[in-house]
Amino acid sequence: MASLRTRLAIWLWGPEPKDRALLAKLDVTLLPYFSLIWFLFGVTRASYSTAYISGMKEALGFEGKEYNYMSTAYLVVYAVCQMPGTSLLTIVRPKYVFVAANVTWSVLTLITYKMTRAWQVILLNAIEGGVGAQFILGSWYKKSELGIRAAVFCVFGHIGSMAGGWIQAGLLQTLAGKGGLPAWKWIFIIVSVMTVPVALFGWVFIPDLPAHRAAWYLNAEQKEYAVTRLGSPRKESWDRTVFKRVLLSWQFWLLPFIFMLYSLSVQMLQNNVMAYWMAGQGYTTIQQNNYPTGIYATAIIGTVLYAIISDKLKSRWEVSIAIGLTFVIGSAILVSNPPTDAGYFVAFYLLGTTFAPQAVWYSWLADVTSHDFQLRAISTGFMNSFDFAFVTWWPLIFYPATDAPDFHKGYIASLVTGALTLPLIGLIAYLEKRDMARGVIGRVVIDNSVLEDDGSREDEPGKSLNPPVDVRAREVDV
Repeated sequence: MASLRTRLAIWLWGPEPKDRALLAKLDVTLLPYFSLIWFLFGVTRASYSTAYISGMKEALGFEGKEYNYMSTAYLVVYAVCQMPGTSLLTIVRPKYVFVAANVTWSVLTLITYKMTRAWQVILLNAIEGGVGAQFILGSWYKKSELGIRAAVFCVFGHIGSMAGGWIQAGLLQTLAGKGGLPAWKWIFIIVSVMTVPVALFGWVFIPDLPAHRAAWYLNAEQKEYAVTRLGSPRKESWDRTVFKRVLLSWQFWLLPFIFMLYSLSVQMLQNNVMAYWMAGQGYTTIQQNNYPTGIYATAIIGTVLYAIISDKLKSRWEVSIAIGLTFVIGSAILVSNPPTDAGYFVAFYLLGTTFAPQAVWYSWLADVTSHDFQLRAISTGFMNSFDFAFVTWWPLIFYPATDAPDFHKGYIASLVTGALTLPLIGLIAYLEKRDMARGVIGRVVIDNSVLEDDGSREDEPGKSLNPPVDVRAREVDV
C-alpha cells in the first residue's frame, strides 16, 4: 500500500521529494481556492444568461440590445480593472485583494435579486468585473506543472457555467414562486450565499506570493524552497525601465492579440447564441437551459487534454495549432447552415473544446515572461484588457439579440478570426525558440557551489534573487 501511495504521489507531483511535499500542499490550498472562485464566477456569469431566458427579461423590461449592453458593461469594467488589478498584486498582499473582491462580489450578487429595472441589473453586473488568478498560479508552478493547474482552474469555471444552467432549470421546477420570488431571483441569492465560505477559505489558505513567505502551512524549509525553485527573474523591480521593457516586448503585444482573436472566435458560444437558436427551433425553456451546458462539458475535455499534452511536451504551440484548426472547422460548419439540428449541435460542442486557450495560452504567457516580474504582471492584465476591449462591442455588431435566431454574419466573423490565429501561433513559437536560444527569456538560478565558495548565503528573506554578474547561472524550467 505504501508503495502504491508513493507511485501515485510521484505520478501527481513528480520524483523530487521536495517538489512533492510543496506541490501536495499547494494543490489542496492555493489551487482549490482559485478553482472554487472560478466555479462561482462561472455560475454567476451563467446566472445572468439563464435568468434572462427564464423570466428576468420580461420582469425587468429588457428591450432591444439591452441584454448585450449588460454583457458589454461588465466587460468594460473588467477590462479597465485588469492591468492595475494584476499590478496591484505585486505590491499588496494578494490575500487582501482577493478576499475583499470576494466579499464585494457576494454583496452585489445578493442585491441583484432586489432590482426592478433593466438598467439596475446592467449597472450591478458591470461592477462585478475584477482581477484574475493566473498571475498567482504562475508564481508558484513550473512550466511542466502550470498547464494542468491552469486547466483545473478553468475547468471549475466551465463546471460553474454548466451548474448555472442546471441550477436555473432546477429552480424553475422546485422554487418558482416560493417566498413570493420567481425562480430567476433565487439563483442570485444562492450564489451570494455560496461565495461567503469560499472567501473565508481564501482568508485562511491564500499563500500570497512565494517571496512573502506567508503560508502558515509551509514549514521554513518549504518557504525558502518555494522562493528559489522557479529561479530568479532577471528583472523584478518597479523602476524607470518598466514601461520601456514592457511596451517594446513582443510578449506584451502578441499573446494578448492572439487571445483576443480567440475570444472573438468563440462568441457564438456566448451571448445565448445556442439558446436563441434552440428557441427558434421550438425547444422548451428547460431544454434551452440544459443542452448548452454540453458546450462546457467538451470545454472541460479539451482544456484538460490540451493542458496535459502541453505540459508533457513543455511546449504550447503544438496544441495551439490544433485549437486554431478547430476554430476553423467548427465555424465553417455553422457558416454552411447545416440542414439538420445535429449539424449545429456538433459544431457548438466541437467549438466548446476551443475554450482551452484560457489555460494553455495564459500558461504560454507565463512561460515567455518568467524572466521579467513586471512584464508578466502587466502582460497578464493586458491579456484580458485587450481581449475585452474588442469583446465589449463585437457582439453588438455580430451577435445582437435582435438577430436571433440567425447569427450567420457572426459565424463568418468567427471563421475569419479563428483562421487568423494560425499564423500568429507560428510567429510566437518562432520568437520563443529564438529568444530561448539567445538566453534572453527564462528564469535563472544561482549556482549554489559558487555562493558557498564565496561564503555568502544563497538567499535572504526579502532580498532580491537576481544573480550578480560574476555568479554562474543556468536556465531553469519554469
